[in-house]
Amino acid sequence: MKKYICVIAIFILSVFFSGCDMLPDSEKTKFEKRQIKQIKPVEVDVSDIRKQGEELQKLFKDTFKPLQYKQEKNPFESVVEIYRSSQKGDSSGNPLKELTLDQISLVGTLQGEVGVIGVLNAGGEIYYVKTGDRIGKDNGVIIDISKNKLSLRQKEQDIFGNVRSTIKELTLDSKEGKL
Repeated sequence: MKKYICVIAIFILSVFFSGCDMLPDSEKTKFEKRQIKQIKPVEVDVSDIRKQGEELQKLFKDTFKPLQYKQEKNPFESVVEIYRSSQKGDSSGNPLKELTLDQISLVGTLQGEVGVIGVLNAGGEIYYVKTGDRIGKDNGVIIDISKNKLSLRQKEQDIFGNVRSTIKELTLDSKEGKL
């Protein structure tokens, strides 16, 4: 049965495809060989462009400087430390702003008509400070000076822009004594 169906399908297809070529000759397209005209190429004067190119080569040859690559970022340095160091650029000539609080010690206090003055030892040098002065790398502001301690407020900003305020104290060492 399958053989008969295949034979019938082949017969129908052969009749269909043979009928496609049944067009009269008048309707068939005849291809004629035509003569192609040769077009003369356009001549372009490139002498000016070549002169400009030579001038540009001379110009760039004289002033060309190769790039100097310099690695500025240390991949092993903490991002937080980089941010903090960029924030500490302004010392305004105050030597106490260039030191950390660990390097500064309270040596004594002085009381007088102007109020209480703190005496600080920073790197072997003696400094006198009053309330409102700024000390330390974190730009701390002295908020209170008493007989045996100095309190200061530091505002620290993290890399995300969050600001927090902390109060640090420098106490008078018992071995130093009072002035």
